[in-house]
Amino acid sequence: MVKIIKGDLILKEDTTFEESIKVEGNIKGYFNLNVVGNIDAGNIDAGNIDAGNIVAWNIDAGNIVAWNIVTWNIVAGNIVAWNIVAGNIVAGNIDARNILCEKRIKKTKKSKTICRVYIKNKSKLERKEQEN
Repeated sequence: MVKIIKGDLILKEDTTFEESIKVEGNIKGYFNLNVVGNIDAGNIDAGNIDAGNIVAWNIDAGNIVAWNIVTWNIVAGNIVAWNIVAGNIVAGNIDARNILCEKRIKKTKKSKTICRVYIKNKSKLERKEQEN
C-alpha cells in the first residue's frame, strides 16, 4: 500500500507512516521521518530518516537509516544503509554494504567509510567479460 501525498509534505512534528509514501513534491522540515515502507520524493530535508528504500533527488538529514538509498546528492551526519547509489555523498560517517558514487566528501578528517564494496567514478566503469 502506498500513500500518495499531493504537493509538499511539511514536517511540523516527528512523523511516522505505517506504509510506503510517494510525495509528488518535496519533504521539508527538520523533524524526524519514520516510514515503515519506502519513500519516493523530490527533495528531502529532515532531521532523521528511517525507511526501507529512499528514492529522491536530494537528501539532507542528520541521520539516514535505510535498506537502499538511490539519489543524486546526500548530505548527512551519519548514513547506515545496505546499498547507496548516489552522485555525491557528503557525510560524517558511512556504514554500508555497497556504495556506488561519483564523489565522497568527508565532513571531518576523522570521518570513516565502512563498506564491503566502494566504487568511485561509476561513470568511468567498463564491463568486461571474465575468461575461465
